[in-house]
Amino acid sequence: MTHRSRLGGVALLAALALILTSLAASPASAAKRTKGKVSYGTTSWIAGTSGYAIKGKASGPKRRKVALQVKWADGWHTIDKTKTKRKGKYTFTGSFDWYGAHTLRVLVPRKKRFGAKAFKAKKFSVGVPWTPRGSTSAYLPFSGQGLTFRWNPCETIKYRINPGLGGPGAVPVTLEAMKLLERATGFKSKYVGTTTAVPIRGDRHPSGTDLVIAWSHQDLDPALVGAVGVGGTGRAPIAQLKKSKRPTWRIAKPGVTMNMAYGAEYPMVMDHPTTEPMGLVLIHELGHAFGLDHFADDVQIMHPGNRSPNVGGYYSRYEAGDLAGLRSLGASKGCLTKYRGRYQARTDGPVLTPGSVSPGREVVDLVEEDHDH
Repeated sequence: MTHRSRLGGVALLAALALILTSLAASPASAAKRTKGKVSYGTTSWIAGTSGYAIKGKASGPKRRKVALQVKWADGWHTIDKTKTKRKGKYTFTGSFDWYGAHTLRVLVPRKKRFGAKAFKAKKFSVGVPWTPRGSTSAYLPFSGQGLTFRWNPCETIKYRINPGLGGPGAVPVTLEAMKLLERATGFKSKYVGTTTAVPIRGDRHPSGTDLVIAWSHQDLDPALVGAVGVGGTGRAPIAQLKKSKRPTWRIAKPGVTMNMAYGAEYPMVMDHPTTEPMGLVLIHELGHAFGLDHFADDVQIMHPGNRSPNVGGYYSRYEAGDLAGLRSLGASKGCLTKYRGRYQARTDGPVLTPGSVSPGREVVDLVEEDHDH
């Protein structure tokens, strides 16, 4: 009697285990295969002139989530979202002005009763609206102890402007310069307002601010004497690339200060027919703030001296080497993560000075000074 009872109990437990296993597995096995299609439409355009118009259809209920993704070195990253409408139809329309060649795909995430679906990827080409001059090898990234400096593309650059002595043109010129940097790197930026902070003074960035761009004068800030602008990466802890685990300096608090002592010499515009405009110097300093050093090719924006004019004048736009350099430090390399579990402050290394590197001094407040205009 006891023996039979024990066997019956074992059988009952086995049966319950089988039922529970079936119940646990049933949602996955019951998920239907997602079907559908995607039409990518135009896949090549010039930045600032058009964008993507992607449409398609996915099986499942109405208002199902759909994501548009771009491929980086560390995987796929969502750049746009939408939801299906009647009969599972969806549409993406928007601008994608990151210069260069990119791979995009449409992803329909898993739903309770439907599996995930990644539609076949497509290559997109976003052209530069001018003909960049020079060689794509004409650039040099900042380097310290063999490591480059780069921004984490998985964080939006929140920036503030201190218009100071820049006059009414300072803010629009700064906004235009940041748009150009965003298109060259793939970084996302957001203007969050004005400030009274001046990076060259060592002022702390306001709360919730990554980058400060200030318009000052050497009478107020003697450190600007001889420089049209000063730009640097700021405090740089060590991090690593998520995909390769390679260490790099993580740009955390970059800053730029412009010197309006040269306001008469450098007009507050982006382009000018006869002289270098202030916008050109500003995008040079932003290049420093996001990891580029000087390069001795006088058609490149990152050249340390006066630049050769283009046909029709001087233009605030990155040339072939500048673009290649910013691309190499840009979003396509993927996100940054903590190095060995933590961000370690950088406490030694070079201090960057005009056209040279002087080793052996502290660089937690790294600044690049331009005495080249």
